[in-house]
Amino acid sequence: NVALTFDDGPYPPYTDELLKILEQRQVKATFFMVAENAEKHPELVAKIAAQGHEIALHALKHRDFLKLSLAEQQKDIAAGKRILEKLSGQKITLMRPPHGFRDWAVIDTLQKNGLTAVNWSVIPRDWTNPGVSVIVDRIMEQLHPGAIILLHDGDSPKYVASREETIQAVSVIIDKLRAEGYNFVTVNELMQKGE
Repeated sequence: NVALTFDDGPYPPYTDELLKILEQRQVKATFFMVAENAEKHPELVAKIAAQGHEIALHALKHRDFLKLSLAEQQKDIAAGKRILEKLSGQKITLMRPPHGFRDWAVIDTLQKNGLTAVNWSVIPRDWTNPGVSVIVDRIMEQLHPGAIILLHDGDSPKYVASREETIQAVSVIIDKLRAEGYNFVTVNELMQKGE
């Protein structure tokens, strides 16, 4: 099993395009959302939830948590979690801090809010838009059973970059991994199976 994860969204039109691909191929993924984006696009959050994907917190705002005070971290996490739970109707249990930056204080604040920190094990650096084939090749090189694959449907905090390469790469990745016998699960499912 492997988990596809998408950070920094929701971000039209790329999140919409991604949802079409995941639905066509019957793949469930985990979306680490920036809550202020989710508030701007509640219809997308509802659609992601309705299609059976897992919604998780990236942050309220996309900032380096190591530069925030404990009070600021707490405020961001609590508000972000509340917004996503309200919009998705799901209980939010996972968070990937922006850039994956975390220390004991960040972990402690997450735990106090009933959240588990999640990073990744496969990182194709798709946000740099290196080309569809490069994204695919990097994933195939790093792939292993139980992998958490980091991709981006969003571009926080700037909201200018195209995510078209990522979206195109996802179709290829799904087909290649399926051909190798991999199943796609959400991060929570992966953690429960203890891989």
